[in-house]
Amino acid sequence: MAATDRARFQALEAAVEGEVGLALSVLGAGQQVEELGPLRGGVAWSTIKVPLALAVEARGADGRDRELVDAALTVSDNEAALALWERLGPPEEAAAAVQDVLASAGDTETRVEPRILRAGYTPFGQTEWSLRAQVQLMAALPELPGSEPVRACMRQVVPEQRWGLGALREDVELKGGWGPDPDGRHLVRQMGIVGSRLAVALAALPTDGTYESGAAVLDRLAEWLGESLRP
Repeated sequence: MAATDRARFQALEAAVEGEVGLALSVLGAGQQVEELGPLRGGVAWSTIKVPLALAVEARGADGRDRELVDAALTVSDNEAALALWERLGPPEEAAAAVQDVLASAGDTETRVEPRILRAGYTPFGQTEWSLRAQVQLMAALPELPGSEPVRACMRQVVPEQRWGLGALREDVELKGGWGPDPDGRHLVRQMGIVGSRLAVALAALPTDGTYESGAAVLDRLAEWLGESLRP
């Protein structure tokens, strides 16, 4: 990454109200990941639905599974995601199946959460997931078995959830996730593939703690990325 791009990121980081983080690499398993900003990860929230969908595809998805994958990824339907989780077996088995997907992309550190840690939230959504590990998955995604139906859904995320990377181009493959900590402060994050060469993960923890502010910060991070990609 050019020094001018890093300088622009530092200026952006100083201007936004809250913590930010971004990780990126070229596509391909095992590529070097570059990280910017102090925010390096946190609760996965709905971004974990991508490896969950891949785990179901790896087991041999049927028509109903595909309907659930579509709902879980395009509109971030939590009930659909929970149904996919239950299709993978008891919680420990389901967590292991999703973890196997992450390991196949080179991530051997993330531990998928099988337990309900907070009432009203899915166990898998509370998985701690770093931006670096998310980029590992995105970079390897085109090479993973059963990835095409999942990628197709990521290209069809509804407009109201296509903040951040979705503003860069129509064919961006993405999945966002967001939710409050026990104090009500929202983490907003997103991961995706931009064009045919770049895997990206980004996150914001806005000072005011709102989803809306977090999404707006991701818009600004994506704008920085778009300018950095221009020839």
